[in-house]
Amino acid sequence: MSEPLVEAIVDRAHVRLDALERTIERLDALRGIASSPDRRVTARVDGSGALEGLWLSGPIGGADARELATVILATVHEAARDAAAARVTAMEELRVSLAVGNDASDTAGDHPVQR
Repeated sequence: MSEPLVEAIVDRAHVRLDALERTIERLDALRGIASSPDRRVTARVDGSGALEGLWLSGPIGGADARELATVILATVHEAARDAAAARVTAMEELRVSLAVGNDASDTAGDHPVQR
């Protein structure tokens, strides 16, 4: 292999590694936050959808337990959906950045995954 070809392969590997590292940082920092329509319940989940925090505003002593449980679950699910959507966006952006330079003239031996 010629030196310019090796340098091009190494440069492309560095670009891809940088994209992977940025995505990992982005996924680590990702959170989903949602509040119920009446703002009584706020939930925060991590990037995998695991509940990190749950806040209830105002007194809940007289609240119907089933109604409150329904609102809490709906709010947590909304936060998890937001986190999942952000994960999908991050992974799609990574896929696009990794695909750059994978064309027919690529002689480095990289082969795109076919779906």
